[in-house]
Amino acid sequence: MQPLLLPVARERATAAGPPGTASVHPVRLPAQWLRPAQDGTGVPGLAEATAVCAVVLARHAGADGFVLPVLPAGPPARPAAVPVDLTGNPTFRQLLTHVRAALRSPWDPGGAPAGGGLGEPGPGSGLLPVRVTVCRGPDTDAADAGRLTLAVTAADGPKTAVLLAPPGTLRPDAAGRLAGHLGVLAAAAAAAPDAPVAGLPLLTAAEERLMLGEWNRTAADLPHDRCLHEHFQDRAAAQPEAVAVWEGGRPTTFAALNRRANRLARRLVGLGAAPGSVVGIALPRSADLLVSVLAVLKAGGCYLPMDPDYPAERLALLRRDGHCDAVLASAVTAAALPDGPGRVLLVDDTGDDQAEPADDLPRRAGPDDLCYVIHTSGTTGEPKGIELRHRGVVNNLTDLNGRFGVGPGDAVLALSSPGFDMSVYEFLGVTIAGGTVVVPDPEGVRRPVHWAELMRAHGVTVWNSAPALLELFVEHAERTGLRLPGLRLAMLGGDWVGVTLPDRLRALAPRVRVAALGGATESSIHSTLYEVPPTGRPDWPSVPYGRPLANQRLYILDPGGQPVPVGVPGELHLAGTGLARGYAGRPELTAERFWTWRHPAVGEERLYRTGDLARYHPDGLVELLGRLDFQVKISGVRVELGEIEHHLRQVPGVRHAVAVATGGRTGRQLVGYVVPRPGDTVRPEAVRAELAARLPAALVPGTVIVTDSLPLSPNGKVDRRRLAQAPPGPPGARSGRTADGEPGRHGGHADPEEQRVAAVWAEVLQVPPPGPDADFFALGGDSFRAIRAMSALAPDLPPTELFRHPTVGALAARLRAVRHP
Repeated sequence: MQPLLLPVARERATAAGPPGTASVHPVRLPAQWLRPAQDGTGVPGLAEATAVCAVVLARHAGADGFVLPVLPAGPPARPAAVPVDLTGNPTFRQLLTHVRAALRSPWDPGGAPAGGGLGEPGPGSGLLPVRVTVCRGPDTDAADAGRLTLAVTAADGPKTAVLLAPPGTLRPDAAGRLAGHLGVLAAAAAAAPDAPVAGLPLLTAAEERLMLGEWNRTAADLPHDRCLHEHFQDRAAAQPEAVAVWEGGRPTTFAALNRRANRLARRLVGLGAAPGSVVGIALPRSADLLVSVLAVLKAGGCYLPMDPDYPAERLALLRRDGHCDAVLASAVTAAALPDGPGRVLLVDDTGDDQAEPADDLPRRAGPDDLCYVIHTSGTTGEPKGIELRHRGVVNNLTDLNGRFGVGPGDAVLALSSPGFDMSVYEFLGVTIAGGTVVVPDPEGVRRPVHWAELMRAHGVTVWNSAPALLELFVEHAERTGLRLPGLRLAMLGGDWVGVTLPDRLRALAPRVRVAALGGATESSIHSTLYEVPPTGRPDWPSVPYGRPLANQRLYILDPGGQPVPVGVPGELHLAGTGLARGYAGRPELTAERFWTWRHPAVGEERLYRTGDLARYHPDGLVELLGRLDFQVKISGVRVELGEIEHHLRQVPGVRHAVAVATGGRTGRQLVGYVVPRPGDTVRPEAVRAELAARLPAALVPGTVIVTDSLPLSPNGKVDRRRLAQAPPGPPGARSGRTADGEPGRHGGHADPEEQRVAAVWAEVLQVPPPGPDADFFALGGDSFRAIRAMSALAPDLPPTELFRHPTVGALAARLRAVRHP
């Protein structure tokens, strides 16, 4: 059993003040615990205080088992090492019985590490050792330097306990909060000793009012009693000739879009569309996409985006899982659609819709009806459809528009995939405010040079994307000397925001406001916001997650469903207007992730369990720490590693497979580990090709490691943490690192173009200069790194050139051919 180390990275005090001086914080113990001790410990209340200390510190540290040293400041008490085991959620009475027995037992110095059971973590570890000390009075000198101490007095007169925080332990405010938690739990345990310890409260009444009340006081009067398409109709009536969409150099007005959407909606109604109907939309970013979305909503149905860039197998799954009543497509995308339920209707400006009336339809859906179903990665190997309602989405979009004054005259680039919910803001959020969507050319949608051209030509004022795309654009602008005086707002969501990125953007766009947005698709796109101030904080590990948006609430809870104190990690839960109805056709999953929570200070709330680990700062800001499960974010795309593993195991010859994400928060890469069946040969390139035919590009591991075995943890499970922390390619493994599966030759390029390609790849992929046969994707490349590499090598060529010519030699030959046809 381990000694207890309390995580206090942001709560530790500096070692200042006279040696031995500690801040002193009284801890209220119930009166019945302070009668003369009859249990042989020698000090009234010692056993109870030790048990309370064990529970509170376990909840703070997220630990079930540890050794808590109880050391004397003088006779008659003797030292003891109390083993604490809270697995199985014992009652307080059961824990107290165990503690009393441990305090009566002779102390075995060999039963705990030297120094009272605690090692000395490094000064930058953010871990604080803890001990319980028995004092003959409230003697602050009894606290060892650097060790937090709970002292229970054995002096005559009123019995008390104090928390002593010497220099180098907790700041006085943090120590005061901890003392309050000890008192709250002590009172609860005395009142209900047979209650399980995980359900005992920690927070003081003042903390509950602040954390559960004030920090969630987000009520705002927003127009979410009307549907998305009704807001668009209002804009079409107010500014009919304003441009809603720029595409391919052609403007489309609000009035023209609205008329087309009305005609198509009537056609859908004639085919039976109504509230509850699901209509697939297999269209790229375009004016046709917005027409189709509006038409489905006007008909009363909800739309299901089917990005035409997805592999055929993925599109077939979406069509089947969504039980589509119809699918809207162009002539091009319809030809590539796999068979499935629902009639395919072509969307164009000269088709069957022209016979229908063009005026607005009567209301066919209300704000609590579904507006779209978006699929995200799923642990079972299949994506799961999330059902969103008009009310929650309108609340989110109008909140953001109001905060940042988005309206007529604003324009946004449509960079997000239609299957990614950030695209909802681009096509609906900006247009319902009266702004314009600027659509990149299909071949330029992943080329920063094209983005720059559109931003200059159309006066783009709003940026909306995952941080990885902005990073690519900022790199291009820095390299080319581009300046963006008209850009006034950048909204970044879906992934970690690098701490230096906002200021790098401000160097290019001096008046830009940078908003870091957090949340989940299950809560209508975004739930939290943090506007990054200039010159942020260089000591931040990441930009804060922020505070809840309008009519939304956050709760950080421990595994027992209790709110965690400031600074203590717990699982982030979302509540409020934005919550989805659930998962389409998956009631068990809906019940697992959406649940009803009850708390005396709040009442009853419907919560979404995010699986994110987070904690509060003392000022109410939320810091995101990572994931509790196998879900990760790769360049803004939510990825369930279980889905990738499912498809890895379907590859012929693969017996076992594991997927991990390596790298830091803002530079993660997917790595797949596969173990072949006995006698079978599995080639990394074949594995990647199989996955590319089934999964979106963001879910295909850039590196595949073929290995004879996988490391195991002591309990016999695959040691995923070790795989994620190790560089790709454990001993004996074969990595997909070149076109033929063997390591490429490094250096020695006779051809100058190959030297240039190799140098750029080395910088982008953070590898030694690769040889002429090295494969970009086998070296760890992905679609975002492909954009970065091609922007540096040939900004006028699309990143798809690298997919077609993935080796150093092949790409160099292609670049020569383009320059000298």
